[in-house]
Amino acid sequence: MAPSWADVDLSFDDAAQRLIEVHADDGEARDLAIPDLRTWGVVPDDKYFALAPLGGHHEPMRLRATGLSGLLGRLGAPVEFVRDKLTAPLQLATCNYLLSRDDGSLSGLLRLRAGQISAVVSDRYAPFDAEQLVDTVRDALVHHGALDDVRVRSVASGLTDVLRLTFPSDSVAVKVGDVSQIGLDISSSSFGRSAVHIQSMLWRLVCTNGLRMPERQGRFSFRHVGDVDRLRDGIREAIPAALTHARGTMDRWRRAVTVMVDRVAELVDGMRDLTGVERGRVRDELRLAHGSAELPDRTDAYNLVNALTAAAHDAEPARRLELETIAGRVLRQQVGP
Repeated sequence: MAPSWADVDLSFDDAAQRLIEVHADDGEARDLAIPDLRTWGVVPDDKYFALAPLGGHHEPMRLRATGLSGLLGRLGAPVEFVRDKLTAPLQLATCNYLLSRDDGSLSGLLRLRAGQISAVVSDRYAPFDAEQLVDTVRDALVHHGALDDVRVRSVASGLTDVLRLTFPSDSVAVKVGDVSQIGLDISSSSFGRSAVHIQSMLWRLVCTNGLRMPERQGRFSFRHVGDVDRLRDGIREAIPAALTHARGTMDRWRRAVTVMVDRVAELVDGMRDLTGVERGRVRDELRLAHGSAELPDRTDAYNLVNALTAAAHDAEPARRLELETIAGRVLRQQVGP
């Protein structure tokens, strides 16, 4: 699935249906438990690879890029090196060599979409796909009496799915006409690429910027292993806890307008977690905020953080979340506890 991020203003049910439909368009989903992956081999399939049982009891099933990465991970191979550095013939030879090693049986679970392998995961993996995710979150919101208050501001899909929820009843005008709301990012993956995460965040309405704090407080994670009921219970308990942390972040956000930051150019140049293009976007946003063709020498922490969150708009979903978390780290550094 190609990564997609859409800023929206939807009820929870409408946003949930949108996410479910995106996954449905990717093809019928099912899982196939494999007692021993070493009884399978990797074979060419046009310009792709496929996984085929040596006994011939299944037709070869094409490996998507995520499926190949998952297989390499299960085999203990350095995924990025094999996938990005080796030629196709060497990738094929490496996979089959690792599958042929006499290290005992290696069980796994093939996650299939439209007959293609979208992920290869451990047999301990607890499937928790888009429909289960949105049903569980909806039940939790109903349980806490919050469903009618929720607006979904972003829907992201791909290797990682994200629903960005805000709560208009918790709105604060940080500046005149500049309203922020507390919210939650709820993310997961159907392809073995992410645990279920519940993350507190803030949402600035005027520019649809999101802000996430980097500390572990306000973030709750549940791996896709074991009993699915554990995931459901965890989500239900994490939602009110994360909202409590979001209210604390809002207090810090309000103070950001009174904290001045000096040597802005030097500070932006030193942000090595950003790419050159991202640092350029931050500079552009600061110039725009000050109505100047030149980068200001001094700004407030509010403008600086907003410039970082604006830079996140151009990124794919996973990177966008990273940039919004970097912005949260800058807020914590500049404003303090």
